[in-house]
Amino acid sequence: MRRREKLLGTLVGRIVATVAAFLIAASSYGLGLKESALRRAEAKQSERSIADGRQVFENRCAGCHGIDGRGGERAPDIATAAKTQRRSDSVLAQIINNGIPAAGMPAFSTLDSSTSRALVKYLRFLQGKTGSAALPGNPQNGKAMFFGRARCSECHLAAGAGGFIASDLSSYGRSRPVEEIRKAIIKPNQPANGPRGTVTIETRAGQTLTGVLRNEDNFSLQLQSLDGAFHLLMKSDVASIKRDSNSLMPADYGSTLSAGDLNDLVSFLISVAQHDKSPDPKRTRAQRRRRIKSNKSCSPS
Repeated sequence: MRRREKLLGTLVGRIVATVAAFLIAASSYGLGLKESALRRAEAKQSERSIADGRQVFENRCAGCHGIDGRGGERAPDIATAAKTQRRSDSVLAQIINNGIPAAGMPAFSTLDSSTSRALVKYLRFLQGKTGSAALPGNPQNGKAMFFGRARCSECHLAAGAGGFIASDLSSYGRSRPVEEIRKAIIKPNQPANGPRGTVTIETRAGQTLTGVLRNEDNFSLQLQSLDGAFHLLMKSDVASIKRDSNSLMPADYGSTLSAGDLNDLVSFLISVAQHDKSPDPKRTRAQRRRRIKSNKSCSPS
């Protein structure tokens, strides 16, 4: 009898221990899921914050400091300068709000605290000091997709390879948050993406040409057809012109590419930009416009 009770007690003890271990494991697993979800939510919030900061930076700061923060004709480099990088976030926010009158920097005192923080976060992104700059996927898989299944290279150039009918993406991912690049891929017809649609031209001789309009004046136009060839046409020889405002880029990537595919593709674009040494095209165009304006102001009347 005592032996039976002893065996029963041992069995009950083992059952209790097993149940306790299971509950602890389940609790740990649940906590792990919650922590993982929290990290994902924080990462998405960080990306949104950087996107908001970028918009403010381009509207208020890029005109002087350059689109990539590396300086312009009116203001210094704040992206790679060690002095700026060493400053704390609170000091940078204070400079933004109060300005530096002696250096000609205006005060942006109308910005609320959350906007100032987003602006500082974007500056840290330009400096390469934020975890949001980390790649969300595998850039090698993204490269295979760019030049393969997604067919991006049929129109776009990246790292010296690809097509010429659409924009060169070699430096595209240099100063853009992950979420913004992803949205540009799955929603190409958004106004912010600056879509350039196709033009279909019927000539009086009966020829039909479809492509991208590169130049146009009162008498002629230059069309680059989808095979990459350029065609210079006199408008007197053109019977009709049909313009499509939609982007050349497929609008169904959000359904044909998985979340992992998109992360890999975004990672490839960021990786290419990190290794690209050419100047940011937006900054180059802005500097060119300032030089032209300066030359006009200095020309004799």
